Amino acid sequence: MKSLAIKMMFPAVAFVLASAGAVSTNHSSSESANAAVQGFKRTAPFNCQPQKICNNVGSILCVDGTDQMYAKPSSTSDCTALLTHKP
Repeated sequence: MKSLAIKMMFPAVAFVLASAGAVSTNHSSSESANAAVQGFKRTAPFNCQPQKICNNVGSILCVDGTDQMYAKPSSTSDCTALLTHKP
């Protein structure tokens, strides 16, 4: 009988641990989303010039003067991802 109770509690314990892990993982990824991101001015395809640091928070587009800032996922990729900025 005792063994049956342990076997029935195991899925509940596994669920609680998995939920706690998911919540803590989600929290750390939201902190990294608020990190400073180098903004690039796109002058031509695969020709991007670093201009301004954006925080990528909010819904206001990150601009430098009248130039829209873009993110570059890797050093060899084109800068096509729009950046936002919240002061």
